[in-house]
Amino acid sequence: MQVSAKVVFVGLRLVAAATVANALAWRCAAYSAGNVNWAAGPALQEQLAEPVDIYWANNPLRQAIGNLSRTRRVAVLIDRRVDPGRELNVSLKGMPLETALRQIARPRGLDVSRLGDVLYLGPAAAADRLNAVSTEFKEEIRRLPSAARRKYFPRKKLAWEDFAEPRELLDRLGRWNGLAIDRLDRVPHDLWAAADLPPISLAGRLTLIAFQFDLTFKIAADGKRLELVPLPENVPETPDAEHRAATPRKKPASKPPANLERLRIDRLVVQGKPLGAVLGQLADRLDLELRIDRQAIAAAGISLDQRVSVKVENATVDELLRGLLRDTRLTFRRRQRVVEIVPAADKRVRH
Repeated sequence: MQVSAKVVFVGLRLVAAATVANALAWRCAAYSAGNVNWAAGPALQEQLAEPVDIYWANNPLRQAIGNLSRTRRVAVLIDRRVDPGRELNVSLKGMPLETALRQIARPRGLDVSRLGDVLYLGPAAAADRLNAVSTEFKEEIRRLPSAARRKYFPRKKLAWEDFAEPRELLDRLGRWNGLAIDRLDRVPHDLWAAADLPPISLAGRLTLIAFQFDLTFKIAADGKRLELVPLPENVPETPDAEHRAATPRKKPASKPPANLERLRIDRLVVQGKPLGAVLGQLADRLDLELRIDRQAIAAAGISLDQRVSVKVENATVDELLRGLLRDTRLTFRRRQRVVEIVPAADKRVRH
């Protein structure tokens, strides 16, 4: 079986006189996605694990990310604080889509987080807080009487037209769901480009809009009235992996382990995940330079999409890699932080 990376080519930048409408939309937070059949659940995980080749030359950020998003059916919401016209020069080959998005984002002070089936691209500090803010809001909702909290969790699409006002979007969401939202004046006047996002809970829809203004919600005891309030200065991090992007993010204050030889992984469990995606996640977490010999792997009839499971405790990096590659017909060679993945029969490998 031949395995090859799917190539995503994003069009070259077009230079033209912009209309007022285009200029406004260019500065907005989201992009128009049209009627895309967005990947969701397990299908989204598979899309995020798919390898991509990306070649961008001076491509405006919103156009480039938007095209990539639509091509791969992975919904990405760009925070209003991100400059959508920022030019990107990117050359990535054979990298899982989610890892590629992080590689694009992080050198530019941005990062990727995930809320439901929506990927959020925003300032790194904001991306790091999104899931904690969302979790706190949902915890408040869960303390409501059962009849009151039910309305917050049904999943519906989130969409708006060009020149939408976020203040009006919040007000409309409230009215459509029988909620009164106080202090809408805390949302400054802004105009957003059209967006079409996959189904997400009402709590998630409200959060994705308010969070871009550093706002969240205080809920009345009966659950029928919300007040927009500033985000607290310190939001505790959440381990809720279901709502984080699949690739673990390092905390801003932490650094990659200086000496991999002395590093021990306390505990790691992987159950039935695509091998390529798991390798990409480990490389991201441990700051490894991953070199996958895709040509040799394909020639050997080995798939990086094969599902792997591993459980390690108090393991070294090499022990983790050996456990992960067991029964895959692959092996590795590591020199410091450089890890080569090749067919097990490759005579170059010694470890």
